[in-house]
Amino acid sequence: MDDIKWFVALLLILVIAWIGGKSRAVRESAPIATSTPKAQVVQSVKAPPAVKVQPSAQKAPVNAPAGTVISNTVVPDASLAEVSPLRGKVTIASLTRGASPDQESVLIQASGRNSEAVNITGMSVRSGVSLNSQTIGTGWPLFFPNTIGGSERIFLRPGGHAYLISGPFPFGTELSRQGGFQLNRCTGYFAQGKQFSPTLPKECPSPQSDPLPEPPNSLSKTCYDYLKTIPRCTVPSSKVPTALVSDGNCQAHLFTRINYYQCVVDYKNAANFYKGEWRVYLGRDSTLWRDKDEIVELLDDEGRLIDSKKY
Repeated sequence: MDDIKWFVALLLILVIAWIGGKSRAVRESAPIATSTPKAQVVQSVKAPPAVKVQPSAQKAPVNAPAGTVISNTVVPDASLAEVSPLRGKVTIASLTRGASPDQESVLIQASGRNSEAVNITGMSVRSGVSLNSQTIGTGWPLFFPNTIGGSERIFLRPGGHAYLISGPFPFGTELSRQGGFQLNRCTGYFAQGKQFSPTLPKECPSPQSDPLPEPPNSLSKTCYDYLKTIPRCTVPSSKVPTALVSDGNCQAHLFTRINYYQCVVDYKNAANFYKGEWRVYLGRDSTLWRDKDEIVELLDDEGRLIDSKKY
């Protein structure tokens, strides 16, 4: 019986010793934490290699304001994404409203700083309120009223301007309601018998300064005095004064030389013959612009904004 007690006691001592050794081994295998962060063991993570970003591929910081320059790269304002590269090259100068489309016009101006002429054919004007729009068509640099067809793209030279009239082309037909013409030294003749808004300047040579017949076909004094009474850019009436009824030489001059066609022949090679102004007709039967609270927009041929004006 005593031998059994001693055996059990020895067995308990061995079990307690084994458990104690196991606990000590676990404690020794755990890391020893210190009271300061410097002594902490942190596994290092190798950083990925740096990637060199080209300026064109860099992006703006999330909170960077629009237009911020990053490594010589300008981050554009998102609201200007549809701005035309022609912005500043052509501007809206003024708007004229009228009771009818032929009295309504927008004046656009090419900058005098432009290095070359700007093609305005394909541009459009649009109401930013109603979104009604009209496209600018083609025209004639040198126009003859009885000639329809063969029009060309319209170019505004540096400093030049164009009136965009909402109404139909005054020399057109039902099949040709759009068109434009460049003003020249003789286009004042177009105003005879027609109403233009804005009015056409009458810069034609005066009848008495036109090339006159030389001797022996010189004009009589009575004929020359009559020429002085004829306004510029006016074709003479077919009814002549009584004193000239029998003056065939005078009548030949009056009815063959004082007109638009002969004016062009005589002066088309002069340095100041062509003017920097166009009249372009949009061909509408109704007005385009509101009486008030309007936004007038000029768009390029891809629909990007060139300029706008409010009133």
